[in-house]
Amino acid sequence: MENHTPEKIPAVSNTGPFISAFQCAKVDLLKRYFSVIYIAPSQLYEFEQHGVRVEIQQLIGDGFIIVASDLTMAEQIHAEEIARRIAASPYASVVDYHHHLPEAEAMVLMQRRALNCQWILLDEKAARAVAEEMGLNIIGFPGIVGRAGIDGLLNAAEIQSLLTLCQQQGTRYSHNLIEYVAQNYGR
Repeated sequence: MENHTPEKIPAVSNTGPFISAFQCAKVDLLKRYFSVIYIAPSQLYEFEQHGVRVEIQQLIGDGFIIVASDLTMAEQIHAEEIARRIAASPYASVVDYHHHLPEAEAMVLMQRRALNCQWILLDEKAARAVAEEMGLNIIGFPGIVGRAGIDGLLNAAEIQSLLTLCQQQGTRYSHNLIEYVAQNYGR
């Protein structure tokens, strides 16, 4: 039984949640909860590296993804500061701050008032910790899948199957996280 369709809101996303959505063929969940998702221009390269350039271009063409305008110089400096904080996090697996610039740029976009975004989609633990310190509303792909469970769209077995599929394709979701989301949000 499906509950009512929620009001869709604009969001900013990093690459990870989209990669997970493609891995388990559940981009429709992103479309269910978000009216539009903004990404930083630098993320286009990351999507290409993950082999989903065509899929991203289709979502851009559909108007679901909007590539935000380039960051101003002040925003670039702020993104670099944030990337350094992410790299210094005890959760960071890569200590070179350049690796974390896409997440940091997404956080800077989240702070653009004109975009009116209420959520930032982040999966990477170190980036999530910094975003939380900044007071940003964060949700990752497991949270979106969990929300679909609450809404009656997915049961516990389906949630576990989707997140395990992502894990098998290289996404770093722990077994404990998968089990937690499935057991607590699956109906």
